[in-house]
Amino acid sequence: MSSDAAQKQVSPPDSTFTTGRILGLVGLCLGTALIVMEANVVNVAIPAIRSDLHASPAGALWVIDAYTLVFAALLLSAGRLGDRIGARRAYLSGLGLFTIASIVCSLAPGTGTLVLGRACQGLGAALLAPAPLTLITRTYTATAERTRAVTMWVSVGGIGFMIGPFIGGLLVDTLGWRSIFLLNIPIAAVTGWLVVRYVRETPLQRVSFDVGGQIIVVGGLTATVWALLESSVAGWLDPAVLTAIVGGSVALVVFLATQYSGARHGREVLLPPAIIAARPVLAGLLGGATYNFTLYGMLIVYTLDFQQSREYSAFQTGLAFLPLTAAATFAATFLGARFITAFGPRSGLATGMTLSATGLAFLAAPSTPYPLVAVGFCVFSTGMGLSAPAQTLAVMTFAPDRHKNMGSSALNTARQTGGAIGVALLGVIATTHADSGTPIAMAIAIGMCLITAVTALRLIPPETPGNGTRRLPGIHRRKRTLEG
Repeated sequence: MSSDAAQKQVSPPDSTFTTGRILGLVGLCLGTALIVMEANVVNVAIPAIRSDLHASPAGALWVIDAYTLVFAALLLSAGRLGDRIGARRAYLSGLGLFTIASIVCSLAPGTGTLVLGRACQGLGAALLAPAPLTLITRTYTATAERTRAVTMWVSVGGIGFMIGPFIGGLLVDTLGWRSIFLLNIPIAAVTGWLVVRYVRETPLQRVSFDVGGQIIVVGGLTATVWALLESSVAGWLDPAVLTAIVGGSVALVVFLATQYSGARHGREVLLPPAIIAARPVLAGLLGGATYNFTLYGMLIVYTLDFQQSREYSAFQTGLAFLPLTAAATFAATFLGARFITAFGPRSGLATGMTLSATGLAFLAAPSTPYPLVAVGFCVFSTGMGLSAPAQTLAVMTFAPDRHKNMGSSALNTARQTGGAIGVALLGVIATTHADSGTPIAMAIAIGMCLITAVTALRLIPPETPGNGTRRLPGIHRRKRTLEG
């Protein structure tokens, strides 16, 4: 096929919301909802899994974090692979691997097999995750319609995450914990058909892989998460725990240094410095990390609180999280797109994170009565509904044009890294401090939200109400310099 013919095949004639494009967008949204739901649908099943498979507390947390850890560590390389083989092909490959791994998880005879299956799910999710945003931004070229499509995609993904505890609790108490993995199969089948039928492939790009950088990232993140989880058994002052924390931190610093050095010498790197050198993008990445850190961490803390301290069943735990789901749905449907379109990502991220910090304050007191917990869930989730599309648009608006796909991968990496660390750190605090664990964990989450709100106000340019983000002349010049 000639290059002209290929371009004709992948370039849509316009950017309107036709029926085919809506169905294609639905397919992209469903896949994203599936992989983000998988990050927390297992939470309410942890007590049942521990009982059935005789898992240790650390082993149970690994069932959650094996998914998010692999997801986070491989996202940047997955973004490169998407450039090389095409975003749609990467999406479908990841969806297929995710489905096969779900079957393995449903049949797991022990904790080791289940953790391995979860890691393979994370690999499939890493292949799938960067593709939708690339496909959406190439399909919807008009600014207003792109904003609507991105907001819809982000919102559906957020709703998928929020309904995870309810669906998980319902399935665990009716069909058993293995059914939460079998549910993925029909959803994946419908998703795959919609994408094959209605989504066009993107142009292929010749890119290389930074194998050394990938190894450093995997080693650094694995050591850090292992140390946080192991501290629940061995304590923070255990030599192995301290060694792993220091080693993981050093590895991540070395990774950033090698990325800058490699880019300066003209080599392909996992994380182009031009992405994080753009200050609004940096604010968006911090927003993504904080979003999942607080959300994943809060969910595991309150799952433990509901099932251990309050003795709720899995289904009752899912019901207890329903205010979170309802508020997320409301914010995604009625607030997110309107607010971001009117005021832009700067106000969206700052306002959303401030609201989330306020909601977490309701959850910080020990033995909080459930009505106040429900109020906290609603306020927190409303804030998340504003900050999710804001962080996405901040990254995709201000990332250099030739690094849009890597910007998407970097944002997903920041989110999943934040989620893995949130589950490990806040989950361990809640597990090892029976009386004060919840207040300490929520205080850390509140601090992260407030830091992110201030960062958004400082690093993202002001907006013009009614017109979305107003790009300042300095931003244009800075982007041209970075791309050059």
